[in-house]
Amino acid sequence: MIKDNKKYKGIVAIDLFAGAGGLSRGLHDAGINVIAGIDIDHTAQKTYEYNNKSKFITKDIGQVTSKDIFELLEGYEDYYYLLAGCAPCQAFSTRNHKQKEVDERRSLLLQFKRLIEETNPDFVFMENVPGIRKREPHVYQEFEDALNTNKYSVQADVVNTKFFEVPQERKRFVLFASKHNEMTLPEHIIKDDKFLTVKDTIYNLPKINAGEEHPKVTNHSASSLAEINIKRLEQTPHDGGSRFDWTDEDLVPPCHKGVKGFGNSYGRLAWGKPAPTITTKFYTYSSGRHGHPEQNRAMSFKEGALLQSFPNDYVFFGSSAVKGRQIGNAVPPKMAYHFGKHFLKFIR
Repeated sequence: MIKDNKKYKGIVAIDLFAGAGGLSRGLHDAGINVIAGIDIDHTAQKTYEYNNKSKFITKDIGQVTSKDIFELLEGYEDYYYLLAGCAPCQAFSTRNHKQKEVDERRSLLLQFKRLIEETNPDFVFMENVPGIRKREPHVYQEFEDALNTNKYSVQADVVNTKFFEVPQERKRFVLFASKHNEMTLPEHIIKDDKFLTVKDTIYNLPKINAGEEHPKVTNHSASSLAEINIKRLEQTPHDGGSRFDWTDEDLVPPCHKGVKGFGNSYGRLAWGKPAPTITTKFYTYSSGRHGHPEQNRAMSFKEGALLQSFPNDYVFFGSSAVKGRQIGNAVPPKMAYHFGKHFLKFIR
């Protein structure tokens, strides 16, 4: 399909904003050679390198030069080059009102644009929150305009990860671009609403209590809970119950008294549905529908990772906050796998 007479061996990729390696692992499993992951967050390095065959480069993207990229690509002249980037997304969320943070993080997308212009990849992949085109749209438009100016075929849309074998309701903005042919968006893998569920994914994990870590299942540990939160869980029906089911008004936090919204707070997961979006605080019971469907605790790190579609053997390192950030911020590897397969269609 490639409009090029040269014979290429495959695709190599560089993963910007690599984090714990969700995108890298998915692309690798699809058959794309990920040369390196680049991220300013040094706390992700051990997790990334333990689970991936790629090296991790701790560097601010603003300091990454075209020379750095071309050095990584040395020896891969017979491969197409994919530059992938999933810039920290909070800057484009409609919930973010911290202007300094917003400005700093939006600049990351423009640094991604700069590296595209300077290194001329064959393919580009970008993932972010759905609001990227709505809040300060000129930033995103500048990014897309640069692709169009440089003769890329671009397709972009909001997708839900549950259609790509991820047991989770997670809407993401994705962009695919190609220098060589008319790019298309990948088709849904799961059809007829036969989505993977919480039960499909974590039901067989051994039971643990709040504050416990399983001795044999890596990362299967749950945060401790205050006594009042244990009581709240005891009054929350199994399999999808919420705080609206509590009969004891004394259990309702002051900030929720008389409030009908925020129904997911203090809720339990439902066995028969995909999980709600796995955030960086999924291990914290009060911050969302993060309660186990039956056990009186929040999700373990293992459960959060599996619901993000990380392979069972993927290991996370760091403090609770670090592991939560690594898992919650990741591109779901199974979705990345299917996206990688989609790119490979264009070189055959």
